[in-house]
Amino acid sequence: MANSQQNYFEMFGLEPNFSIDIPKLSAKLRTLLNSVHPDRFASSGAQQQMLSMQKTTHLNDAFAVLKNPVKRAQYLLHLKAGIDTAKDHTVNDPEFLMQQLELREELEDIVASSDISRLNQFADKISQLEESQEEQMAELFEKQPLNTDELETAIYKLQFLHKTLSDIEQAEDKLLS
Repeated sequence: MANSQQNYFEMFGLEPNFSIDIPKLSAKLRTLLNSVHPDRFASSGAQQQMLSMQKTTHLNDAFAVLKNPVKRAQYLLHLKAGIDTAKDHTVNDPEFLMQQLELREELEDIVASSDISRLNQFADKISQLEESQEEQMAELFEKQPLNTDELETAIYKLQFLHKTLSDIEQAEDKLLS
C-alpha cells in the first residue's frame, strides 16, 4: 500500500530512473488503487474512508507525474539534486531556439494551408525529435555524477517539443472541425 512518506518511484516499487515501463506502471497503479479503493472501506468509519480517498488521490498524482516524460524528468531532477525546473527558464542554445522558431513557422504554414496530411507528417517529425530527446534524457540521468546543467537544458528542450505536439493536436482539432 502507498505510503505518503515514499517518493513516487517507491510508491510503485520502481528505482528512481528516467526510463520506466509505462504499461507496468499502469498495471501497478490498478493493483494499488484496488487495494485502497474507497469501496473496500464502505463499512469502515468516516476516517478510514477519508484516508482511502487521500491515498487514491496521492497514487493518481504520482502516476500522472511518472507517466509524463517532462514531469517525470522534473520530479527526478528535484529528487536527485533538489533542483526545481518547473519554473520558467531560458534555454541558452541558439541552434535549438532557431530550430523551434522554424518548427513553429512550419506549423503555422501547415495550419494556414489546412493540409491535414502534412500536419500528420509534421507530427511524426516532432514525435521523432521528442523520442530522441527522451533517449538523451535517459542517458543524462544515468551518468554519475549528474550534470544538472545539461539535465535542466534537456528538460526545457523536451518541454518545447511537448508543447509543439500539444499545439499540433489543437491544430488538428481546428482543421477537422
